Amino acid sequence: HAELEGGAISAGKDSLISKGYNNILPTARFQYNFNRYKNLAINYSTSTNQPTIAQLQPIPDNSNPLYIKQGNPSLNQEFTHAIRFNVSFINPFKNRNFFAYINLQETQNKIVNNDKINNLGIDSVMPVNVNGVYNMSGTLSYGFPVHFLKGTVDLSSNLSYYMGKQLVNGDANRIKSASVGPEIRLDMDPTKKISLSFSAGLNFYSTTYSLQSVRSTRYFTQEYATEFSWQLPKGFFVATDFNYRINNQQAAGYNAKVPLWNASISKQVLHFNRGELKLSANDLLNQNIGITRSTNQNYIEDNSVKNLRRFFLLGFTYNLRKRITEDTRPGGVSVIRR
Repeated sequence: HAELEGGAISAGKDSLISKGYNNILPTARFQYNFNRYKNLAINYSTSTNQPTIAQLQPIPDNSNPLYIKQGNPSLNQEFTHAIRFNVSFINPFKNRNFFAYINLQETQNKIVNNDKINNLGIDSVMPVNVNGVYNMSGTLSYGFPVHFLKGTVDLSSNLSYYMGKQLVNGDANRIKSASVGPEIRLDMDPTKKISLSFSAGLNFYSTTYSLQSVRSTRYFTQEYATEFSWQLPKGFFVATDFNYRINNQQAAGYNAKVPLWNASISKQVLHFNRGELKLSANDLLNQNIGITRSTNQNYIEDNSVKNLRRFFLLGFTYNLRKRITEDTRPGGVSVIRR
């Protein structure tokens, strides 16, 4: 049971808002273990989202004469059904694994805007409830060893699909957004003290509108990365990583290519190597910039944000637990020290 109370004052007129909601929110879980390393889990849950006071208040907001907002006292709360699938198959003997995470959602009485645009171009907006809103997202991953490279390969991809709805002058504007992002990653250990990895990914995005097809958009980004770490004698460690992001098919001035290079050197200190002194350098090329795109019911927005660029950081970390080291004695006997 939930209650919402509030008030609004406009031009000396008071408006009292009071709403009460009662719901039964079921949940369920099913899990099946094929064996110790293979399992399937299905989770079902429900949730609600109440309208805000601003969405319920009936007094028009005329602060912008070309964009008049008014609440809807008849709004119902949103009710969401969600199902999550988790699949995990692991073969520790062959170093192979497969993971899948899928989320499905349906929202009933979704609160969206109803835009009524007159001949003068004045937009009067009121929130309303609609059905037929769905959302799907997921991640797939498959990993396997590559013996001649002394490493492993991981193939993965993220997936998402959204189907929404908006009203324009009483007509339904159906919005469909989809994205897919395949990635390949190679992790190698040429020696016990050197680790090296490479990755490459592509993200494709598409948004279409049934009524305003001219606003439909498609674009993609590319991302390439590499990481390197080396354990030196006397407790020293050196690490570096490089990430290169390419933005395509966005607005002029936002198709940026962003190289980001970081590096660090650290030294283990104190008894049992409990302490670590680390000097790190971030964005050595001084090129860091954030480019994002968001698609909404009636607009597309590109953002360029100048992030914190090149800086250096000296840090100290202390581990409250003793580090575990292994000492191989003559005759093949290994002794674990804590």
